[in-house]
Amino acid sequence: MKKLLYVVLAIVLVVVIGVSALLALVDPNQFKPLLSEQVKKATGRDLVINGDIGWRFFPSIGFTLGQTEFRNPDGFSEPNLVQLESAELSVSVMPLFSRHLEIGNISLHDGRVFIQTRKDGVSNLDGLGQQGAPEQEVESSGGEQLPVQAEPESQAGEVAEPWTISLEGIELVNASAEIRDDKAGTFTQISALNFTLSQFAPGEWAKVDFDVMGKNGELAFSAKGASELFIVPEMNNAELKNIQLSASAKDAVNDIQSLSLNVDKFKAGDWSTVVFTAQGKVPDLAFDAKGETRLQLNEAFDLVKLQKLTMQSALKGAALPRPDMTVKFNADAEYDVKKGMATLSQFQTDIDEISLDGNASFKSADIPVIRFAVNSDSIDLDAFLGLGNKEEPAVEPSDTSSTSTGKPYSASEPAMSKDVEPDLSALKTLDVAGTMKLGKLKAANAKLANVLVDVKVAKGILTLKHFDADLYQGHIKTQATLNANGKLPTYKVSKQIRGVQVQPMLVDVIDNDVLAGKGDITVKLSGSGLAEQRIRKNVAGTVDINFADGAVYGVNVPEMIREARATLKGKKAEYVKEEKKTDFSAMTATFKLGSGKASTNNLDVDSPLLRIAGEGQTNLVSEVIDFTVNTSVVATSKGQGGKQIDEVADLTVPIDVKGNWTEPKFSLNLAALLKQNNELEKKAHKEVERGLEKLLGDKAKDDDIKKAADKLLKGLFN
Repeated sequence: MKKLLYVVLAIVLVVVIGVSALLALVDPNQFKPLLSEQVKKATGRDLVINGDIGWRFFPSIGFTLGQTEFRNPDGFSEPNLVQLESAELSVSVMPLFSRHLEIGNISLHDGRVFIQTRKDGVSNLDGLGQQGAPEQEVESSGGEQLPVQAEPESQAGEVAEPWTISLEGIELVNASAEIRDDKAGTFTQISALNFTLSQFAPGEWAKVDFDVMGKNGELAFSAKGASELFIVPEMNNAELKNIQLSASAKDAVNDIQSLSLNVDKFKAGDWSTVVFTAQGKVPDLAFDAKGETRLQLNEAFDLVKLQKLTMQSALKGAALPRPDMTVKFNADAEYDVKKGMATLSQFQTDIDEISLDGNASFKSADIPVIRFAVNSDSIDLDAFLGLGNKEEPAVEPSDTSSTSTGKPYSASEPAMSKDVEPDLSALKTLDVAGTMKLGKLKAANAKLANVLVDVKVAKGILTLKHFDADLYQGHIKTQATLNANGKLPTYKVSKQIRGVQVQPMLVDVIDNDVLAGKGDITVKLSGSGLAEQRIRKNVAGTVDINFADGAVYGVNVPEMIREARATLKGKKAEYVKEEKKTDFSAMTATFKLGSGKASTNNLDVDSPLLRIAGEGQTNLVSEVIDFTVNTSVVATSKGQGGKQIDEVADLTVPIDVKGNWTEPKFSLNLAALLKQNNELEKKAHKEVERGLEKLLGDKAKDDDIKKAADKLLKGLFN
């Protein structure tokens, strides 16, 4: 027993003597100049150790380091790139004899990193590591150069055991950082960062925890997380499990109240299960979202895949087309880092009652490249936007709106949005192309089917390659371009409508049943400016219409002819009141648009009873109408009007169409009618006189005979 005690005392005595000798003979501060010199050679920067380097003996031998600063070059806002208030490091000696490096806890206190890019583009990270050349010889503290010796070779036939390493832990306490880019005008500040890594050794699991607070511009954020880390013994791969992250962020307009991310495990080449949630508010929008997916990152770290990505979000706010919405999304996704290409395959999204599916891709570039193909069985935009439930606002008697009265816009009235061009600058920053196929579509109360849209946006030009659809027993084809590169945007539109039932379309779209029939319409228009007033003033082109087997409602031309007949006779028309409509077998016209007006000189309406020719114009700005329609009666008793119409066969009745688009007014042009009557009466007098002269000779000039002829003619024209 005494011998054992002596041995222990001897060991303690050796340790005490060794420590005392180490303290007495070796001052670690003498390494300061050497450390600064080597850092200067390697980086070209100054390393300043203001604090002392001290020994540490418990729980293992190590060092403590006082205040240390790694300098920036001149010309930056802060003098230091990195600075530390204190640091601790320890190493166990005995395991070194077994080729095992056992590092104690590494503790760094009050560290700070400052990274800046100046307005001239120069960064304080530029040039690091470029000023020091690889050294073949190392100077000793006494100035003598010592050759670098190779590691001793093992004895023949023996293979040296590999070194192993273990770490008791890493601790960052109250670290901070600042990243400034004065050229880009961005600023990120980390005010507090704490990080701990538990006892760590290759082939064993270690725990990681961190928390951070900071600001990105005006956005203040905080986050904390935890995970378990596994490093394989070969030190060439790592694995994480039980990853948990939570964060929040807030500025003057945004409030991300909570963001969470949970991953069961992560290893390159393996699939991981990811669950996430987000809740908060942005301007005019509150959201509560959740989702999950399976994630894989390949071993080359250049391809990310997502399988069965599902998300669901409840949305509320004024930014939405309706106060409350539920959005669901499902897809497979992939991102190729080398190509900068993200793809969505077999995606399906439900926005309340609207359902869409298809594929899409996004390629990162100076101008992002976006491609898509979207399908839907049915979309009712009116129901989605709640347009069918909105009541029309009552118009006060004092309302002088130009669109309701037909009066020109007053220069003193506020222009509001009628002269404001839409912002089309986004068209210059996109390269988008794709198709949309819809089984049914209802928009602005118009009902379409079998819709195909093919659109492209590139170099500031939007091209509608195709808009094809079935509507109201007919078909529509549209092509258009919109060029946003000039001072004012320019546009061209070509539209063909074939075989459409006009009345139900007008009733649905503008709640107006003034016209019925089967219609063909060809539109070719162009112009500059998209503000409402500029469209009306600058649009130019033609609109050709060709309607068959229809009627014009709101006016009964045969009734007006009977009224004209009665007027010529100085009597009141006697007829049974009929529906105010005029039937036709064909209606054709070409409207020319330009200088803020739409005009025609070839309006032609044919029916078994009537022949109608018209001309005139309408002002596209004030919506005032000024047309004259000349109606002639075909000599027949069949059709609308009956026998009473036969009595005015070959009489042309002029009808004026005045008013505005919403309230057209139809009236007889009595002056033209009476003028026509007088001309007919004069012509009849001449014909009667010529006939009497042939029949009676000189007796035709007898006063009694003239009186009898005048009486006969008055009976015909009155």
